Amino acid sequence: MLVGKRMTRNPKTVSPDDPLSLAAGILREHRFHHLPVVEGRRLVGILSDADLRNASFSAMPAEGKRGPAGDRPVREVMRTEVWSVTPDDSVEDALLILTREKFGALPVLSGDRLVGIITRADLLNAFVDLLDVNGLCFCVDVTFPRNMARFEELIDIFAGMGVEVRSVLIAPQGEIGALNAHLRVATIDGPAVRRALREKGFVIAEQVSRL
Repeated sequence: MLVGKRMTRNPKTVSPDDPLSLAAGILREHRFHHLPVVEGRRLVGILSDADLRNASFSAMPAEGKRGPAGDRPVREVMRTEVWSVTPDDSVEDALLILTREKFGALPVLSGDRLVGIITRADLLNAFVDLLDVNGLCFCVDVTFPRNMARFEELIDIFAGMGVEVRSVLIAPQGEIGALNAHLRVATIDGPAVRRALREKGFVIAEQVSRL
């Protein structure tokens, strides 16, 4: 999956000279948490609801140096060191950046031009679709050697049962040379699934669930 397929196109933006009150109104009205800051279509910063809260706490009108926080320009509060991705980057890369850097969103750039924004919610929705978790399914974990021998046989077992495989997630098992295949299959007859797999000699996890 590519970022360009999952990002929000033509996101709401503010300019560096807009007042914070305008940015706060946009965030509140649209229930956003981040606003790209642009000059023309060129990204120059990003502003979050947390930045706005911090600006409110730090406003000191009594000293006569600043008015209310909402009157200050965005440029005084925005962050100028901004991580970004491109539409051709994978959603996995975007997720890794958001997780490691503890960001809530990433601007999406084509060259230096802002073309979108991708958020944690966008990425969660992408993986909900990828794993097809909306439907009623039975989940089972099967352990394989790293060469995935017998995987086609496993799929044939479900086909023979008339059970559709909705999604498969393969990940290291934690043991050298082992992989775990997490399958979501379109049935609620878990005992029949376990029985068929064990009869064919497949190693399955004891913990299974119906979602």
